[in-house]
Amino acid sequence: MLAIIKKKSIHKKIINMKKNLFLLGIILIAVFTSCNKPKISCEIIKPLPNSTFELGAVIDISVVVDAENTNISEVQIYLDGAGYQSKSFFPFNFNIYTSNLELGHHTIRAVAIASNDLKSEQTTSFNLVKYESPDFVSFANGILPEGWKSQGWTICSPGYDDDYSIRSQWGELFAIKTCDVNINCIEFYAKEHVGSPYYDTRIAFFINNYLVENIYLSENWEKFTFDIPQGEHTFSWRAYSGDGSNYAYLDAIKFFKK
Repeated sequence: MLAIIKKKSIHKKIINMKKNLFLLGIILIAVFTSCNKPKISCEIIKPLPNSTFELGAVIDISVVVDAENTNISEVQIYLDGAGYQSKSFFPFNFNIYTSNLELGHHTIRAVAIASNDLKSEQTTSFNLVKYESPDFVSFANGILPEGWKSQGWTICSPGYDDDYSIRSQWGELFAIKTCDVNINCIEFYAKEHVGSPYYDTRIAFFINNYLVENIYLSENWEKFTFDIPQGEHTFSWRAYSGDGSNYAYLDAIKFFKK
């Protein structure tokens, strides 16, 4: 009787062992299948989201595709939902020509397709703008441009890029300008005329009466560039010439989009 009970117990253990082995086999198959399951991923690395480009620019698109246990058959590019370009070989670089596009917001969608029709996609966007020509201020006609005022500045020669510039010993030159989306930078040229070598000549440059920089001048024309925010601003230049025998010269003032 005891032998029969032991025999049944052993038989039961064998059955349980077989069940465990069976379950383990299923788990191993699932793990193996999962590890070898075809995978594909698609990432747009250029352009960055919400980038801004000028109308007429050529936009470079770069797509990185990672495939496991499958082959990449094609990468398709959609512009604003419509098919634009496709490519079936590496590297997956594309170009968008913007000359005929409308200004404003646009979307780019990249779709990577594997040989087993597995797909992966990513979307990015960009903004298209039209920059106006630089607002260039010159004193070539011998008079102050409209909207500009001066105290102690005189239009004279020579100029940086023409016959005239504006010079001062102690005066202030200023203008009120509205800077929209097409303007974020100001550039101008300045130099000194040395009457006395014992004193420095400088121009203090202000925006909205806030000192941006004290500019110490040399006898050669030098270019100075500063970032400016959007909105209406007062720009002013104040000359300081030491003992009064030196002069500060200013010319070729330009407001533009950098």
